[in-house]
Amino acid sequence: MTVPPKPNKARQLLPKQCYYSSTWFEREHRELFSRSWTFACTAQDVLHVGDYKAVQINRYPMIVVRTRDGSLRAYHNTCRHRGTQIFEEGAGNCRHGIVCPYHAWTYNIDDGSLRGLPKKDLCFAGMNLADWPLHSGSVGTIGDLVFVNPMAQPDEDFDTWIGSMPRTHMWPHSLEGLSEKRPIRYDIHCNWKVFCENAMDGYHLSYLHDKTLMGPDVEDQDWDAVHRHWVSIGFGENPSRENSHYATIPGTAMSGRRPVVWQFFPNSGVLATSIFFSAYVIVPVGPERCYLELRTWMAPRPKDEKPKEEGRRSGTSGHGHIMKDGRRYISIDELGCHAMEALDFQIEDMWVVEQQQKALHSPMMKTGELADYGETSLTFFQANILDMVPLEAP
Repeated sequence: MTVPPKPNKARQLLPKQCYYSSTWFEREHRELFSRSWTFACTAQDVLHVGDYKAVQINRYPMIVVRTRDGSLRAYHNTCRHRGTQIFEEGAGNCRHGIVCPYHAWTYNIDDGSLRGLPKKDLCFAGMNLADWPLHSGSVGTIGDLVFVNPMAQPDEDFDTWIGSMPRTHMWPHSLEGLSEKRPIRYDIHCNWKVFCENAMDGYHLSYLHDKTLMGPDVEDQDWDAVHRHWVSIGFGENPSRENSHYATIPGTAMSGRRPVVWQFFPNSGVLATSIFFSAYVIVPVGPERCYLELRTWMAPRPKDEKPKEEGRRSGTSGHGHIMKDGRRYISIDELGCHAMEALDFQIEDMWVVEQQQKALHSPMMKTGELADYGETSLTFFQANILDMVPLEAP
């Protein structure tokens, strides 16, 4: 595998069939996602010995657990007996052992080894417990974020995969002192790459999001390539955030040339502003279905500070007003208003990528000229896809 260079010219590299072909989708799972690093949880989710977070890493149910020496381990969330998923998605503590609910096979948290099982001498005479540990994955951290790879020995270890990001483009936030808002899932009728490319497209920000983000204009932004990853650079904070009725995160220096979005190849990311910090995963469900799993943290308002008058809502921090029945997911079909009236930039993106997905099936649809300033990141992303999933099957 060879990491492509940052391109100077924007062009479409993937045929449109790659955005709806079930054959290509299956190849992505075999050749890309089965060996990729994906955002799984935060260090705060697994602070204490035995704390675990059960997560879905693409097609792999996984467990992240804090071991007795304070390190993190990742295991596949499937019992070695009959393959039962051990933990439902969510968090808990298993300091006394990872116990399958089906037949009580019990595994050690520190190395995943099989510690014991009921009626061993009667039912499994001669069985060597050492032969049946949980399958291991791999764990890496950057800041407060924990990433998981389903492979025990990844093709690229975490330090290689993350590249120079911790030195050159670390975000200005720490989660310490911030409070997490209700996690949100956006169910989206599009291929996962369509949504990823939308997140990289700096050309649309002043047009699709003219009432929410209102820019920055394409000339006021740039992007950097870090290994296989993409980092959006903004030239100054949007003034509307300075007047937001939400509290500003202490210690954030958001003026000047600074990173705004971090897209970790292939399908995780971070969005940071002066009023919120979000981490997300774009999860492929089918050739034309995906969902965005979004977690957001904000600063609590100081007790002695009077709230500002509420102005327009700004993206992820204001989406609660359009959700129904206390649900934690959003779909276009169930909105109480048109997507472009929601005043939520994620909803606007969600709507436009579904429109784009529909058009992919038109015989007339063909990608035209791409913007050399604003869309070269799409070319970089597609080149990385092709490096791992070449057009001609190996």
